Amino acid sequence: MTQLERYAQMMKVELGSVRASIAYSVTAEGSVLAQTVRARADRIAIHYDVESPDTPERVAGLMRNARNGCFARQSIGRPELFEDTATLNGEVFDMDDYPAPVGG
Repeated sequence: MTQLERYAQMMKVELGSVRASIAYSVTAEGSVLAQTVRARADRIAIHYDVESPDTPERVAGLMRNARNGCFARQSIGRPELFEDTATLNGEVFDMDDYPAPVGG
């Protein structure tokens, strides 16, 4: 909803109240002991309840811009964007130096 407010200001679209509800389905599969756990979201459904005196065409444009301008939403489909770094006991630590056990 932050993006709706942000783009409404930029586009000069008048908004009344905005409410959203989110329902999602998630699952995880694999083995903890074998270190093969894979979590995923199977479905994310968002419903917006928007009140606006503006025209439907302008509100549609606003909602399109807000959806396409949402950093989280656009990042979900691009896991390669994540870069993990770590230290262990104050020293640089690369978990890839310690591969998962085979057949765990």
